[in-house]
Amino acid sequence: MTIKTAIIGYGFAAKTFHEPFLRTLDGYELIAASGSNATEAKQYWPEMIAYRHYQEMLESSSAELYIVTTPNDSHFEITQALLKAGKRVILDKPACTSSSQLNELIRLEKESSGSVSIFQNRRWDGDFLTLKKLLRSGRLGEIRRFESHFDRARPIPKTRWRELPGEGAGIWFDLGPHLVDQALQLFGKPSAVTADIRTLREGASVDDYFDVLLHYSNTVVKLHSSPFCFGRPLRFDVQGTQGRFVKYALDPQEAQLINGKAFSTPSWTAEEFANFGRLHNEQGDERVTTEPGNYAQFFEQVKGFIEGVAESPVPLESVVDQIAIIEAGFLSSQEQKSIELI
Repeated sequence: MTIKTAIIGYGFAAKTFHEPFLRTLDGYELIAASGSNATEAKQYWPEMIAYRHYQEMLESSSAELYIVTTPNDSHFEITQALLKAGKRVILDKPACTSSSQLNELIRLEKESSGSVSIFQNRRWDGDFLTLKKLLRSGRLGEIRRFESHFDRARPIPKTRWRELPGEGAGIWFDLGPHLVDQALQLFGKPSAVTADIRTLREGASVDDYFDVLLHYSNTVVKLHSSPFCFGRPLRFDVQGTQGRFVKYALDPQEAQLINGKAFSTPSWTAEEFANFGRLHNEQGDERVTTEPGNYAQFFEQVKGFIEGVAESPVPLESVVDQIAIIEAGFLSSQEQKSIELI
């Protein structure tokens, strides 16, 4: 079975995180794309039809699966239209910009023959897969403190929609969904959120820094992002009753995809030895081999879901708590107090 696929909003995200997998994995065919850069996809898919607007594509294309990689403030409107048309959808994170929008999409999905899978690709980061494996082993004991970073050295703002004022812009809406989603995968829903979300860079017009605490009964969970992280960035610092795991550097898949080195060798997702994390306990410390990352697994599972042999990798309903936490983070930072989650 070959899934006829279309991309709405063919830009950086589509070219980096989606189209290369459609091209490489069996079972996908890109037949249409919309957006000002859509014609660029023709270098790999010469018979593909480029559209200026997604409405025109939806009216005339025979695509079964639509990948939505447009700015965050358009996710709700576009996905709403696709569900009403009974289409399958891969929707870039965040699913939308409010809980009310998400609840409406969930309602529409239940009434539709279509479906939505949220592109939370960092569930398949090698370091996160490694951490999950380590926690299952019990070698850290009971986790008491969990610190997760997505830091960068980007002291100068760029002119792009993510960094311009508007609904769904800013770093908390950009990187926050990744870190929140991973924390939810590990610890479930917290009882409250305390957040410090700021704009620190000169000339920046949206938030570019966050320091967020998720409240649990016996575990401190901290999520952090800064644009002034020069040098080797901390990724995880996980402290338990029997040991501590410390990991630096980000998963290599994004860099490999950007540099055009993805799929060049079977080991393209593997991390360098120097970036392996360390496990510290009373017996000493040791390197922990990073599991290979696997963004391809998301697309393989979507294919299986459409074929009826697998579950959706990230269903709409699975990000309800994530969107609630994103909202609570903004409210907490504005009111300078903890926000309880219902």
